[in-house]
Amino acid sequence: MSDPNTPQDPSAAPQQPVPPQPPVPPQQPAAPQQPPAYSAPQPPVPPQQPAAPQYGAPAAPQYGQPYAPVAQKTPILSILSLIGGIIGIVGSFFYFGGLFAIAAVVLGFLGRSKEPQAKGFWLTGIILGFVAIVIEIIWIIVLVAILASVGSSLSY
Repeated sequence: MSDPNTPQDPSAAPQQPVPPQPPVPPQQPAAPQQPPAYSAPQPPVPPQQPAAPQYGAPAAPQYGQPYAPVAQKTPILSILSLIGGIIGIVGSFFYFGGLFAIAAVVLGFLGRSKEPQAKGFWLTGIILGFVAIVIEIIWIIVLVAILASVGSSLSY
């Protein structure tokens, strides 16, 4: 028996051992490129029947029926405040706007607490109400001054 590591031919030079080769990993299948620009028509998917709603839960709409829109609550107090402020400004030049101005301020503050989503209406109503009150007070002061001056000129 001979040693497998020793060369058989004595005249041959000793050979270097061959290093082991790493194993070759299996190749991955080629990834598909991009799908074609067109595709075959797909059959329509039949609608599924919704499950029965629980007690008190709203029923889901049937296929193709949208939900009904939720009705928004109209900001009545804020709109009345705005209208009262406008009438108060106009009426303050004719000595009856003070009542509308006070109503505009009161309704504006009520609208602020109950209808915060209508900020533009109630804020404008409050501002116009206060401006109308100031105009009304100025007109009353002017009227009193005119009457006092006329009354003092008439007395002898």
